[in-house]
Amino acid sequence: MKAQDLFRKRKSEIVRLWADEVFNTYPFETTGFLRTREDPFSNPVAHMTKEAADALYDAMAGEHVTPEQTKMALERFIRLRAVQKFAPSQGLGVFFLMKPILREHLLPEFMTLGDVASYMEAESRLDSLTLLAFDMYTEARELVANLRITEIRNQHAQLARWAQKLEGGSPHSSDER
Repeated sequence: MKAQDLFRKRKSEIVRLWADEVFNTYPFETTGFLRTREDPFSNPVAHMTKEAADALYDAMAGEHVTPEQTKMALERFIRLRAVQKFAPSQGLGVFFLMKPILREHLLPEFMTLGDVASYMEAESRLDSLTLLAFDMYTEARELVANLRITEIRNQHAQLARWAQKLEGGSPHSSDER
């Protein structure tokens, strides 16, 4: 059996296990909902997680996917993690949850095949994908911060206009108060 065949054979199991680990990062009351609702409209978090898991696995396994395809598939998931109430280590830490799963479920088979090098290349690709995710996460957090700053500025300007309007309509000047 070739390395690629082994990756393909174990894909659904590993993708499911990783998605479960991602779901475990959410509060307990949310976890059951994420696992049981299949509809992407009623459960977009689970849908984006599973979509990202497929893309991450394919790219890690060395399937013929372009960097653009992988980036697009991961982008929604990473943006979601960036806007949620996670510390950055929690938001991106989910990418590191893939390695223990791979080591438990794939490494022994690669050792049996005598092809540990293919396995190590896959782990190296996973590390590169994690770095890509870090860049994407940072960009998303910066965008959120800039949007918040813009919103605060707009609110401040609106309050200033409101205050000027109130002051302009008052029969008393500010010196008489």
